[in-house]
Amino acid sequence: MSAANGRFAAVFFDLDGTLVSERTGVREARTSVGARLIELGIYRKPASAFADTIEMVIGGIMEDNDWQWPLWLHAEEWMKRSLAVEEIEVSEDEFAELNRVYRDERSDRAEAIHGWPEALAAARGHGPVGLITNFNDGPMQRQKIRGAGLDGQFDGVYISGEVGVWKPEPGIFLHAAEDLGVDPRECVHIGNNIQSDIEGALSAGMTAVLVEEDDRPRPDGLNGEVAWCEDLLEVASWLS
Repeated sequence: MSAANGRFAAVFFDLDGTLVSERTGVREARTSVGARLIELGIYRKPASAFADTIEMVIGGIMEDNDWQWPLWLHAEEWMKRSLAVEEIEVSEDEFAELNRVYRDERSDRAEAIHGWPEALAAARGHGPVGLITNFNDGPMQRQKIRGAGLDGQFDGVYISGEVGVWKPEPGIFLHAAEDLGVDPRECVHIGNNIQSDIEGALSAGMTAVLVEEDDRPRPDGLNGEVAWCEDLLEVASWLS
């Protein structure tokens, strides 16, 4: 089924890079943790140095896991390991405060991408609207959704860390369709990642739309049957 041939039973969106931008928010949130350590009087390096340590720790974990983000890798885990690398000891209350700083800073810096109201409105014209997102920390991803002003916009939110399946595995797409009571073959998923969003949606029998900004050319190797939109406004037009 295509938008030109009829209505979709449901429209699903990816979150990060599709509806929400975090181009600088993640690094700045990690630097804010270093700043809080300095305020607590237990860190004497620049705040950005702690962000460097976090990135080193996460990079090592990713390398050990074939560059796939493991479901167990929550902020609390890389925070604990980063503190150990820096030989910093904190109390339970201080550790909880560091995690709160990171979550709040990252959520506050998340920005909804231009054109999202039009894209979601056009999607709503078809039926239920769902969100399928890869993230191991469900509560943090939901906080990001609220921070970007997208809370209440979806009939279903499906986060890999909560479902237990990561895109591009078809299971998370099939779970989302089943939860909304629709046939996945009559659904479309819109995302910015060829592997996780496009290949994953196709493997579940869904139509797929790739959305990429920054005036990039159509990616090489993209299946000719996959729609490609330059931005969310074009997605809205395609859905309409």
